Amino acid sequence: MNTLAVAIAIVVLIVSLKILKDISLSLLISVIGLGIVLMISPTNYLSAFVEEITDWEFWKVIITVFSIYLMGETMDKSGNSSRFVKAIERLFPEPRVSIALMPAIIGLLPMPGGAMFSAPMVKDLARADPTISNEDGLVFNYWFRHAMEFFWPLYPALVIASGISRISLNTLVIWLMPIGAVALVAGYLLMIRKPIRIRYSHFAMRELIISAWPIIAVIVLVILNQPGWLAVLGTSIVYMLINKNKKKVLVSSLKYKTFILLLTVFFYKNLVETVGIPQSMGSELTAWSIAPLTLVVLLPFLMGFMTGVTQAGVGLSLPLILSMGNGYGTLSTTILAYTFAVVGVLVSPVHLCLVLTSEYFKVEYPRIVRRIAVATLLSITASVVVFVLLKSN
Repeated sequence: MNTLAVAIAIVVLIVSLKILKDISLSLLISVIGLGIVLMISPTNYLSAFVEEITDWEFWKVIITVFSIYLMGETMDKSGNSSRFVKAIERLFPEPRVSIALMPAIIGLLPMPGGAMFSAPMVKDLARADPTISNEDGLVFNYWFRHAMEFFWPLYPALVIASGISRISLNTLVIWLMPIGAVALVAGYLLMIRKPIRIRYSHFAMRELIISAWPIIAVIVLVILNQPGWLAVLGTSIVYMLINKNKKKVLVSSLKYKTFILLLTVFFYKNLVETVGIPQSMGSELTAWSIAPLTLVVLLPFLMGFMTGVTQAGVGLSLPLILSMGNGYGTLSTTILAYTFAVVGVLVSPVHLCLVLTSEYFKVEYPRIVRRIAVATLLSITASVVVFVLLKSN
């Protein structure tokens, strides 16, 4: 029943989005639909809301997203955003290449809503090439930001997968790297389709470092194992204080529609977890005598798709999958399950990066999914090849 209810809720969400063009309202309607089908009591709704507003993880996301906006607004008002974009354009004269490079670098920072970090700069760079539409800018930004999640060791979901499977992080990263490489190359060949040209300039390098020091500072702090939310918040506040127009920057950073959206997304996630839908779905799928390999693929994908969080996709599905002893081997199973959790999040309508950037670039959800479909399928194919190679050894 839970599996059917989730399927109905997904259809309601997609139809509502098509009609209303408002992700927050559509999510709310989807949640109500889920509640009607499963007869969720008002008490559960209240519990999910209370849990949300008392959850420090939720407030860390709010702080992180606000800090990203604060840094972006400061860069814009101080003129550093323009300097940064011009430096990138000078070093990488092909706009499509420079647009792809920026979110890939930002992708080294595992933070909620991280695609919004590079979105304003991508939008600026896109203006240099009339052949790059708003939709192109969003897709380039979204894909190259998340291709890093397939293998980059700083992502918490990968650490969780390592802990659950008891496989060293280094081993997982080595076997996931080919999948990440395919994701990056597929994105380049399908989306960028331009030769990579570098035109070194000492002046451009200096401008790049000066204008991008807040971004560099955040990357260094994260590498030094500082919490992502704190690194972005601290850097953003310092950055704002040493620049002009502080009040104007602060007011511009308070994007209430985005915060309402975050509230709705987390409410959906908490309700799903409060009612125990992922666990019930896992039990239902197992009880239906579905082939073990199908569960290795389906469970992490569905958990990632429902929650929009890779950690949840991995953490909710991997223990169940590994406990079934499917005979494929722990390493091969973990690689395949992890990949499908990432893919589920990539196409999830409640994934923060997708939600925030689709709103920012004004591009509808179905169009984004269609544009990344082939690159996603190629990444999945790479993971299947790795799975077969590991299984045969």
